[in-house]
Amino acid sequence: MRIYKIFLLILIPLIIFSGCTTIPKSFSDDFSEYKVGQKAPFGDWKLKQGEFIIVAILSKDKKNINKVAEAINHGVIYVDMNFSNFLYSVDIKRKEINDEPRIYFGLKNNANEGYFIKLERNDMGYSLYKFNGTKEVLLNRSYSAAPAGTDFYRYQIIVKKNTIKFFAGGQLYLTYTDKSVKSIVGGIGIGYGNGYYDNVRVEPLS
Repeated sequence: MRIYKIFLLILIPLIIFSGCTTIPKSFSDDFSEYKVGQKAPFGDWKLKQGEFIIVAILSKDKKNINKVAEAINHGVIYVDMNFSNFLYSVDIKRKEINDEPRIYFGLKNNANEGYFIKLERNDMGYSLYKFNGTKEVLLNRSYSAAPAGTDFYRYQIIVKKNTIKFFAGGQLYLTYTDKSVKSIVGGIGIGYGNGYYDNVRVEPLS
């Protein structure tokens, strides 16, 4: 009888925890571990389209040389993990003011469906899209933007259940709740607009 009770004490927590939803995962990459000239795929990143390559560029203060990921020919790379309830941040530097980088999240089906934020050319705002295959649907847009120009700037996306909040330089620009889903879950990605990408980080939220 005593052995049976001990067995139950061990078994019950296992049953409870095995029924839990996916545990939120964290992820970070500053691209410093790769070699200059290395092409995607690298690390946990998969190549969806175009090209991505590791390059060394001067830091903003021109005192250091940093390794960053460069998108070429509308290159897009993604991390195929199931993130949910998370803070996703990335530093982006356009090559030209009219480049339109994208920040992808909630990616599924080999990054063929999900969401993305488009940084509009000439700092004319930000747009939130949901896509599936070749179809892109505009969900929300801000006609104001941070004065990023062609400097590195930090962008952040907070996803809680089915609500999306987008920040640039710490300021909130977009909020949207996708009522067609209960929770946004999937991978993250960067690219499309030619430019440099650095300090990618995903942190779970409670």
